[in-house]
Amino acid sequence: MKLGRPILLQKPKASRRKRGLPFILITIALLSAAVVVSANLVATFNSFHNQAEWAQALRLQGSGNDVVYLLYGIDYWGARPYVERLLLLHHDTGSGTMTAVFIPGNTMILSEEGDPEPLGQVYCRLPTEEFISLIREITGLPVHHFVALNYEGILAMTEYLGGVPARLLPGGPPTDLLPKDKEVLGGFELYRYFLTADYGEPAWDQLERQRQVLLQIWSKMERCKLWQWPRLARLLNTYIDTDLSWQELGELRRFLAGYPFSQVKTAVLPGKEEAINGYSLWVPDAEAVADLIRMINEGYLVLPGEVQVEVLNGTGISGVAAEVSALLEQEGFQVASPGNADHFEYEETLVIARGESLAKARAVALHIAGAVLEHRPDAEAAVDVTVIVGQSYLQQESDE
Repeated sequence: MKLGRPILLQKPKASRRKRGLPFILITIALLSAAVVVSANLVATFNSFHNQAEWAQALRLQGSGNDVVYLLYGIDYWGARPYVERLLLLHHDTGSGTMTAVFIPGNTMILSEEGDPEPLGQVYCRLPTEEFISLIREITGLPVHHFVALNYEGILAMTEYLGGVPARLLPGGPPTDLLPKDKEVLGGFELYRYFLTADYGEPAWDQLERQRQVLLQIWSKMERCKLWQWPRLARLLNTYIDTDLSWQELGELRRFLAGYPFSQVKTAVLPGKEEAINGYSLWVPDAEAVADLIRMINEGYLVLPGEVQVEVLNGTGISGVAAEVSALLEQEGFQVASPGNADHFEYEETLVIARGESLAKARAVALHIAGAVLEHRPDAEAAVDVTVIVGQSYLQQESDE
């Protein structure tokens, strides 16, 4: 058979297999790159949490419904890291009750030589395992999980995320921490807002502000693109130490987002401020700490906002009842106008329960060093608790 010239000059048609080969190669290359990126991301997230044997063994302590989280922040004094504040969150998973115990960073401990020093300063010379063990000794509570946040991470994360809108942050004191002419706060501005407190600002007000800051940073993280996550995870690894996995940390974040401190049973580690060896130290009251932990474990601790208190002056010294009233108001109790007791010869400071239960009076007594608890039920009383300030309160002040 003879072929015509036009047919002979035509180029052979490429097979479909050859035409599809570049597409297949590109697809394979993209899939390989995705696998490599995903593997690196998974490896980064897997290395996110502290997998040391002691850290993973924390969650095996005890049994029952109680889970205790230790959260603490690390700042710097010069070049030395120190723990600025600590928070124990006690979660009763059975009832859903959350209790928060604030531990000041200047809580007094004794060194190996027996010298008093601030808890926060020993952090730099103790392994994390021993530091957490020290918290357990101070409070009498187990620690099932821990999250340590280096505050420098607030600067780094905020800068990487492009800042946090000022309108999303809570106002209130200290009012000068939010620049009035800036809509978005950069790393240093947010760091300053996070850490600085007004003189006399209640610890829980500052902690609530810090909770909101961390939630806003996390919210911006969740909106990041997939390609940003490896860098983001490496930043987090630099500034956070925790036994929690990435998924567990996300669950904790969602949990805390639904618990403002106004809805949580709160307590400051019982004690008082004293000047010792050039330090301003918070000296724990061991007996009151034991009472606090017992109330937490037995579910008797109450929200301060649920307690109505009256404070009466039993000393005859002007201003004493007003001083104690202000102290209790700062802790969130509902305090009536101060008045005078039936006489001024009270030696001891009395905290008197007027209801059928002692729970509310116990909560008040935790904040008054040396107070004596009494139970005098009175169905017609307008308050839950009556405090009569006695000479023992004045003696406590003179000893400080």
